[in-house]
Amino acid sequence: TEPTSQTTISDDSKTGRGMSTMPRVVKRKLQKLRPIVEYNKRGKGIGQAHSEMQSYIGVLARSRVPLVDKKWSQIPKDVKEQIWEAVDMAFVVGQGGKKSVLTSAAKKWKDFKSTLTRHYILPYTNDKEKLSHPPETYKFIEKAQWDAFVASRLSKDFESVHSQHAQIREKLEYNHRLSRKGYAGLEDQLEETMPGVEIDRSTLWKRARQDKHGNIPDPKVAEKAKLIDELQKQVSEGKVRVDGSKDVLTMALGPEHPGRLRGVGAGISPRQYFNLPKPQRVSFDDRLKESLRVLLQEETNKMEAK
Repeated sequence: TEPTSQTTISDDSKTGRGMSTMPRVVKRKLQKLRPIVEYNKRGKGIGQAHSEMQSYIGVLARSRVPLVDKKWSQIPKDVKEQIWEAVDMAFVVGQGGKKSVLTSAAKKWKDFKSTLTRHYILPYTNDKEKLSHPPETYKFIEKAQWDAFVASRLSKDFESVHSQHAQIREKLEYNHRLSRKGYAGLEDQLEETMPGVEIDRSTLWKRARQDKHGNIPDPKVAEKAKLIDELQKQVSEGKVRVDGSKDVLTMALGPEHPGRLRGVGAGISPRQYFNLPKPQRVSFDDRLKESLRVLLQEETNKMEAK
């Protein structure tokens, strides 16, 4: 039988650093099976293989990248190359490529440091014993790295930066409730359950803030969702006209910040989104054919290179 996701399997015989908690991926690597990652019409990853790949990238980012008070750009290139090679061995990444994998790794590494800071350091600033060793959950962290990281997080410089970020977070409104599937996964899910219906970003924005029962707990968000419903109704009745970036979501929330776009996820610019032709549903068969074409091309290239 296949191991459960709770089993811990070593995934780094070269360096001895880090432990993988995704034996399913490791098992497939040993069998030389590589799931094909799918993408939607905007180039955002979707589907189970993409979700598994993102989890695996998270494991690698936590266990293989040193826990240091540095920026991602300062991390050695060979460490990043190891992450890319591990992912490329486990998945047919396709159009996302190396850049998207390392961008994801950078974010997950940053999030990991934030998690450690918020849950395992700041609550115990007066408990030296608690801070004297890495958390039990992350036993792979070397003590020397942990000690240095804790010291950096308790410094006056970090305290100032943390305070600034906290003030910024307090100003954030309309937080979504999406899981790791993100907007791309949500859009794919809605297109499966609502065939023939155009899923615009106002619908995505609203659905991303609903709980599992379809309710919106935050009164401010609920008020905006109600406005979106009313605007969508007026558009369908011809009473309100949408034109390019002046769409329902912009009418409901106000103008976008330059270069950013709400309701579609990271990496999609206004130009990319609004210059696309009318979305058309791409069937699963078509996506599978395209993914297989990418896989065959990869294998052909490898054979020619030998």
